[in-house]
Amino acid sequence: MNRFIAIILGLVLFPLFSEAQVPSPTIKQIGKGWDSFIPKDWNIIMADSADFDNDLREDYVFILQADGDYLNSLHFDTKFNAPPRVLVILMGTGTDSLEFGMKSDSVILRADGGEGDPLTQGTGIKTDGNIFEINYAGGLSVQWTGQYKFAYSKAKEWSLSYYRGTEYNSTDEDAPIKVYEVDFNKKYMKLDKLKTSMPSLPKLYMDKFKPRTVTIAPGVVL
Repeated sequence: MNRFIAIILGLVLFPLFSEAQVPSPTIKQIGKGWDSFIPKDWNIIMADSADFDNDLREDYVFILQADGDYLNSLHFDTKFNAPPRVLVILMGTGTDSLEFGMKSDSVILRADGGEGDPLTQGTGIKTDGNIFEINYAGGLSVQWTGQYKFAYSKAKEWSLSYYRGTEYNSTDEDAPIKVYEVDFNKKYMKLDKLKTSMPSLPKLYMDKFKPRTVTIAPGVVL
């Protein structure tokens, strides 16, 4: 009986342990040239630049993904777990000089779950002034999209300022496309055409936020 329980626990916990074996990369605090900040064994899969703090210096955003050989060396089960991803933002401080701005291990979805990669090449990330935007799309029979806009504040914080999501049941040709919209600055929500005031919520900071996990109203999951 004890041996049976041990086997069951092993089957359940092994994928969790294999995923937990990948440590979050360490990003240095200051340096010259953005390439000097990219940690060993992590590859850039998306990148963009902007002037987030309006200081006339170029800032950079990178989405990094753990390298396959590195994951194999850690005995990470890539058959059942997609490679970890990390978002890194660097702030320009001078001529070719940069400093660490922010890192998030949770805000970038992985290419797992059997729905393909939710982060579409070409449209996955965008920048506009102090706004950093992430766009996701996925689903099989029920297809969905999620647009997340994070604003950089004078307090040097990144928080969710706007969300727009859609959902569509592709197996029902008569099913409508559901549209959800949440504006954290103007304090309102929209469910299709129904506009309501937004419930009181704490700020959702980009370094801790995980998409598709925060329920703010019945049927509205950010």
